[in-house]
Amino acid sequence: MAQQTEPAAKSLAMAKPLEGVPLPDLDRVPDYERGFWEGTRAGELRIQQCADCRRFRHLPTPMCPECSSLAYDWTRVSGRGFVYSFVIVGHPVHPAIREREQTPYNICMIELAEQESLRICSNVLQVEPEDIEIDMPVRVTFVPAVDNPDVVLPVFLPASEQ
Repeated sequence: MAQQTEPAAKSLAMAKPLEGVPLPDLDRVPDYERGFWEGTRAGELRIQQCADCRRFRHLPTPMCPECSSLAYDWTRVSGRGFVYSFVIVGHPVHPAIREREQTPYNICMIELAEQESLRICSNVLQVEPEDIEIDMPVRVTFVPAVDNPDVVLPVFLPASEQ
């Protein structure tokens, strides 16, 4: 006779960004990154876009990797995309994550809808780690960091969450 086992309990969903980890010093970010952080504080996902070839790029850089132009704009994007890749971290390296028992947590590479290969690394909140999957549609939201509320972090939610 086969023994029946209880299904494994699901892990808790991330409810907020991690605490105690390094954050950007907004007074010292280079000019070519400033528009991104100004956007998050305004509740907008702004991505650097080459003023000449119009290619989006993230992480921001002073020079376009496509056409070598030094001219760029900050363009508000929809914040919609999908999970391109992800990892669930169960054994944290950073002491603050260990001390605050913030595991498991996810690190997701989100591909934004505006351009193929336009990706941003973030977390997906309000979904159990076991339910995150490749191609899962997501949308951006903005959460002030607990350790420094002036730093507003772009994080993502499942697109079905309204």
